[in-house]
Amino acid sequence: MELLREIFYSIKHNQVRAILSGFGVSWGIFILVILLGAGNGFENAVMNMFSIFAQKSIYVYGGSTAKKYGNLNEGRIIKFDSDYIDRLGKRFDEIDAISAEISGYYTIQSNQKSGNYRILGVDADYMRIKILTVNSSGRNINSSDIINSRNIAIVGKNVVNTLSSNNIELENNWIDINGVSYKVVGVLKNDNIFGASEINSVYIPITSYFKELSNDREFPSFCLSLKGDTDSKIFENSLRSYIANKSEFSEDDTQALYIANFETQTSSFESLFKGVKIFIWAIGICFLISGIVGIGNIMFVAVKERTNEIGIRLAVGAMPRSIMNLVLLESIIVTSVSGVIGLLMGKFTLLFIDWLLSISSNNVLLEKTILELPVAVASLIILVISGVIAGMIPAVNASRVEPVDAIRYENRN
Repeated sequence: MELLREIFYSIKHNQVRAILSGFGVSWGIFILVILLGAGNGFENAVMNMFSIFAQKSIYVYGGSTAKKYGNLNEGRIIKFDSDYIDRLGKRFDEIDAISAEISGYYTIQSNQKSGNYRILGVDADYMRIKILTVNSSGRNINSSDIINSRNIAIVGKNVVNTLSSNNIELENNWIDINGVSYKVVGVLKNDNIFGASEINSVYIPITSYFKELSNDREFPSFCLSLKGDTDSKIFENSLRSYIANKSEFSEDDTQALYIANFETQTSSFESLFKGVKIFIWAIGICFLISGIVGIGNIMFVAVKERTNEIGIRLAVGAMPRSIMNLVLLESIIVTSVSGVIGLLMGKFTLLFIDWLLSISSNNVLLEKTILELPVAVASLIILVISGVIAGMIPAVNASRVEPVDAIRYENRN
């Protein structure tokens, strides 16, 4: 306790010195907290954008062959049909859900209003692969709609705004798509940036699409989701081999088939954010190092100023160890208190940013800042270590002062 009283007395009578020495550490921790909190918020916002897709979803797009295959020339268009999709579902046990996708732009009319929008024909499983949600009073396309080729539609919000004054007016009413009547059974929600394209789209059963809108029974793309224990990369390679064999094109013909593996893409984003976190920590540590150097310099000055006092203490029997502890502990206290202040300032700043985001209507890329508990604990540990490092050399130098020389030091100056 006597040692602590001496330290607080020294800090109290050298407030400017203590504030200046601690500012660098406070600023370093403050910047680190802000960067990590905002970085975590940005990461979560980006990853939440992908929530519209099932975690193990794969999208397959047919293209045009660029290489010869046997007696077949290049330039062939790769397409699929409903039987092809059924065979895939039976061939691969790893598939949990699969759906065809075909689209085109058609004129939609309702209540003497009209607009040209994208119409997509899909199977019932589509809503499980691309996780589209409708308003609470609506429903998704189901297997019965597919079997019976029902003329029902799920519409995006822009379609609603064009054709009616509100959702209630259009839902459960009829619209004309290319002159054919369809009953609106749901309105799509626009939950994130990847769902933005859905506000201009209309979904109908693919069997109805073939019956009413298109004579072509082939489509250029389909999507599927895999069971949880499936290695999506291995499956992707197997799927490419199977399609290449059935559709008769070379497996290494990248223009013939494009496969978008959602899990692989999100893994790339996760690796990117790990690199960003390392970079942020590096920046924060650099700021802390500058603060540590500042405290070290201040402690050197403090030891120099107190050389005469240290000599007297040693002359009357003080142990070198007690002198070293005095300087070292003062450094740790200044560093720790400054760091905690910086930590609290950073947290309150993040709360202020969250408040601004809560009242903002456009915060797609940053939903909420997040300061994780392990980060706070790690920061406090770094503070203590920083204090030890900053005070170690000045403390050792103070403990090695010769009493006689120290007493004479003031007179020499």
